[in-house]
Amino acid sequence: MEADKTAYDEIYLEDVIDLHTLLFIKLTEITEYDLCSMIDVYMQHSEIRRKMDVGNWSALNKGYKQLKNSIDFSLCAPRKEAIECDRILLNWISQMYVRLQWKYCIASAEISRAIPSALLMRLYDPLHETSL
Repeated sequence: MEADKTAYDEIYLEDVIDLHTLLFIKLTEITEYDLCSMIDVYMQHSEIRRKMDVGNWSALNKGYKQLKNSIDFSLCAPRKEAIECDRILLNWISQMYVRLQWKYCIASAEISRAIPSALLMRLYDPLHETSL
């Protein structure tokens, strides 16, 4: 891999971050499943996310409903308790996942397995003012 090679053209980056922020916000409306589980299942199993990882232009232009519909909810853990999170936290998680994948060309599934969303939520307070 070239030192300055990214997963896809930078022109898509901010839109992909915004899209994932919206997806994560919309997932908070689903009360049946654990939020972190839904995020992890999406990052690790979504075919659309896999295509985004390699710069598929069609996948990079999907809407949040298409991303949400790509989640296999049968793999999600049931919700035990509500997680307190706001849009700022969900935007930060989106920024972390999307920017790490884009900058280093690492599969989203690999990133999510190494840094599950529950861990990212716990790391928000000490890390949110640092940069990638």
